[in-house]
Amino acid sequence: MFLSESCAVLARHPGLKQFACRVTDFLDTHLPHPVTEDAARPPWLELRKRAAQAGLTGFDLPHTEGHPAYAGGPARDRDATALVPPRLERVAQGLAMFLAGRRDCDAREIFSSAHGAMAVRYGMPPIARTVHDRIVGGGELAGVASSEPHSGSDLRGLRTVAVEQGDHLLLSGTKGLVSRVEEATGFVVFCKLVTPEQAAGRDADGAWLREVPLSALWLPMTTPGILTETTVPLGLRGWSLGHLHFDDVRVGREALLGRPGDGRHIFDSHFSGWRLMMALVCLGAATAAIEETTARVRRRSVGRTSLAGVPSVVCRIGTAAAEVQAATAWCFSLLERLGRDGDDADVAACSAAKAFATDAAYRAVDIGLQLHGSEGYTRRTPMEKRLRDIRGLRIADGPNDTLYGVLAHSLLTGSRPAAPLVAQRQA
Repeated sequence: MFLSESCAVLARHPGLKQFACRVTDFLDTHLPHPVTEDAARPPWLELRKRAAQAGLTGFDLPHTEGHPAYAGGPARDRDATALVPPRLERVAQGLAMFLAGRRDCDAREIFSSAHGAMAVRYGMPPIARTVHDRIVGGGELAGVASSEPHSGSDLRGLRTVAVEQGDHLLLSGTKGLVSRVEEATGFVVFCKLVTPEQAAGRDADGAWLREVPLSALWLPMTTPGILTETTVPLGLRGWSLGHLHFDDVRVGREALLGRPGDGRHIFDSHFSGWRLMMALVCLGAATAAIEETTARVRRRSVGRTSLAGVPSVVCRIGTAAAEVQAATAWCFSLLERLGRDGDDADVAACSAAKAFATDAAYRAVDIGLQLHGSEGYTRRTPMEKRLRDIRGLRIADGPNDTLYGVLAHSLLTGSRPAAPLVAQRQA
């Protein structure tokens, strides 16, 4: 089994072995084989609810009894956190994502609190408790609405505004393309908080909004006035994709996460880890692809020559394996640093690691598909689905060119001069 780096994580953190066994047992029971496009689509949301019943949806959240999300919460939720030692929550989440990706990239939503963690960590106590109970206890799903059709990954260019109206806000704008449009119980919405005078007195192109700091709020999908629009993506079809439209949607001020203007801090703190999660989903898919490919190469031959004896074939598999192992090691190293450093995340390194990992995973699956011959290009094997899914995750949460640029910018400007590019692991 080509799992050396994930095994190395468990060797460094033996306290996570029981957790990894629980995740693997769950997958073996409910998703025993990699998913192909020809097979019936797994009931993804139902699987998440079953994971909640198994205590596998809240392990990534703070283990603090005094945290408002845990006041009065179900006892089983608190007990589930015992599977993960303190400060290893992000590493455990990464392991779950890696193992899920080995079965299918769409399995990424089964485990952990995912984007709901932002509402639990930064919401006022009533919001934090409600979201925790629904996302962790009930196995419901939270989404995130940041990108907009005109601005993509440019957070300063967002034009969705929440206009202050005393005790409430009026939210207007469009978000897209957004995942989980039909399945999510609510969304963390990133927007610009403005006064009525600002909203009425500025030009229509939104350039002035670039100077307004980002804010974030929790928006339940039951809120009146939300319109949804769906489309069919190339890959990642297990979850809906589309747009959210807001037209003076009334939201209470208590829905704000953190303080007004805290949106960029919330985004960076959450997505530094989340990008690594998506990287590990893809790396899990890539390790499965390499294993399947090596097994096939051992069985196949060209004339009298075994494929395993063809130097060009061996080289391509070795290259793919080396890149995937290096990317996996980097991602887990960064997750270990997040566990130690908390909110002081190396945003640049996490961004580049996600880009490098998804690129490496895509190349590995592409090689695997090629070495499967024409069969690899059919819907009977998981290769073509993996290729489409990973292609989407090279765009999601920031396209890779942009994420490499984040690291380059930090190096050129010296914005984190004391942080090494790759930190050595601490014993």
